[in-house]
Amino acid sequence: MVYSQAHFFRAMTARPPTPGFQDSTQDLGVARGPCPAREGLPVSGFDKAQILRTFHGDGGLPLLPFVPPPRPPDLCWNAMYTLQQLLGQGSQGVVYLARREGVDGYFTRVALKLFYRRPELTAEEYAVEMRRTALQAQRVSVIQHDNLISIRDFVSIADTRVMVLEWVDGLDLGRLLERRRHEALKERLPRKQWDRLNDVVVTLGEDHCRLKPGIAVDILRGCLDGLSALHQNGIVHSDLKPSNIMVKRTGTKKIVDIDSSCKPAEDIPHVRGTPYYMAPEQHLGRRLQHQSDIASLGYVLIEMLTGKLLFRDCETYMALLAEKQKLPSRLDQILPPEVKNSAILRSLVGRMVAVEPGDRFADAEAAELDRMGAVSFHRQLVKMDLATEYDRELAWWLALLSEPGEEGAIGG
Repeated sequence: MVYSQAHFFRAMTARPPTPGFQDSTQDLGVARGPCPAREGLPVSGFDKAQILRTFHGDGGLPLLPFVPPPRPPDLCWNAMYTLQQLLGQGSQGVVYLARREGVDGYFTRVALKLFYRRPELTAEEYAVEMRRTALQAQRVSVIQHDNLISIRDFVSIADTRVMVLEWVDGLDLGRLLERRRHEALKERLPRKQWDRLNDVVVTLGEDHCRLKPGIAVDILRGCLDGLSALHQNGIVHSDLKPSNIMVKRTGTKKIVDIDSSCKPAEDIPHVRGTPYYMAPEQHLGRRLQHQSDIASLGYVLIEMLTGKLLFRDCETYMALLAEKQKLPSRLDQILPPEVKNSAILRSLVGRMVAVEPGDRFADAEAAELDRMGAVSFHRQLVKMDLATEYDRELAWWLALLSEPGEEGAIGG
């Protein structure tokens, strides 16, 4: 049966109240202002519109706003987490996928990072380090950016600190680019899908998979968006690397693992991060700055574009530093023709990995939006009718890579 609006309001005004409704509203603290539909009063045009914007319960009657009791000073309850799977581990902690139990059948999935005290640290040194980590977690948690990991809590279980994080359903960039995954796809994909994947998204490289320039720059831009939010708040990540860049199954990019980050203007100077992807000034113990993150992302970008590990033959810090200092002059030998032939992309890569911080983009926002930045390259692809829906292509790729039982991981 189809009900007209007039029929609807006649039914409301004629219908008797739900049994017990009038008696229970006072006890529940429900505001009991006059309601034309319930009181049988004439309904004006204004009142009708107001009623339509009011929630209606199972009885078909509008439910008036609930008047809460006085606010309690504090709320406290226990949270139960069931560890389900090891997601990753690193020098700073171990990350588990966990199920957080609620009530009435509700549950949600989160990532728990446990910071165990390393044997070489005294209890006091561990406490100092955890206070620093908690401070960084607090700083990042208030930013709330789609391309940054969401930090939910920082708690203690006995003497071990635990960071509660959103669970990122996807793969980190390092795992995403593994050759074995791509080779496995070749065995099971129809020829048409395999050819499209290699033409549009990814193909095999020497050390790992190589991304098409549009896809690689899309991942870069997602990282720059999240990094820009950090930089605007005076924070340097200082440990950008493939395992700390997540690609969700929706195609969204997320920067994770903020444990090494700092505010150079406020914090005690420190050298933290992964030497392989550190900027040259970090090797030299110089002041950390926004441009340090740009260099680290530049190395990641080159590896995405070439399918090669840039510094795989380096065995010492000095050898690593020397290679980074020579890198700008070697780019034309390293980059594939499709990258060298794009003036914008060649300029973007060169400026990101410049040896001196002053020669790089000033910060993440500049790397994306400057005249020869990442956005300019994507605009060029649009003009040449070579652009694609990058998030959709990444989501399609991850769907093809899905392995039963494999869950997203957070780099540690």
